Amino acid sequence: MERRTFVIATGGMLGGSGLCGAAELAKARTAPVAGIGAAAAPAGSAAYQALLQQRFNVYPGSRGIPMTLLSVKRQFESARGDQFSLTFAVPAGQSLASGAYEVEHASIGKQTIYLQWSGNGPEGNYYRADFNLLN
Repeated sequence: MERRTFVIATGGMLGGSGLCGAAELAKARTAPVAGIGAAAAPAGSAAYQALLQQRFNVYPGSRGIPMTLLSVKRQFESARGDQFSLTFAVPAGQSLASGAYEVEHASIGKQTIYLQWSGNGPEGNYYRADFNLLN
C-alpha cells in the first residue's frame, strides 16, 4: 500500500468515527488501559537510537515474530518535531505484508507501527517504519 493511500484511508476512518479532533486523540493516547496504566506515547528517534541491534517482537497474529532494529535515520529533529525512519530485519523465511502491526520492546512497551517491506539482505527481510512526530 502506498503511503498516500494509507494516509487517505486512515484519515477517512478517523473522520468517520468522530475522532478527528485533537483533544479526543490526545485523550485516547493517554487514557489508561486495563491492567497496564497509561498508554505509551510514541517513542522518539533518541529512544530508538538507544535500542539499535536489539530484539523487538512484531505481532501479525497472537504469536510474536522476533525482529532486530538495524538502523535509525534522522531526517529532521528540532524543538518542533522529530522526523525519522527505522529499519528492522525479520529472519529469513518469515515475512510480513506491509501494514500496521503491534511492535513490542521491553523498554518502550507496545506501539502500533506501519511497517513497509523494503528489501532483503543478510539479516533477513527488511521493513521500514517512517515517523513524523510533532512536539
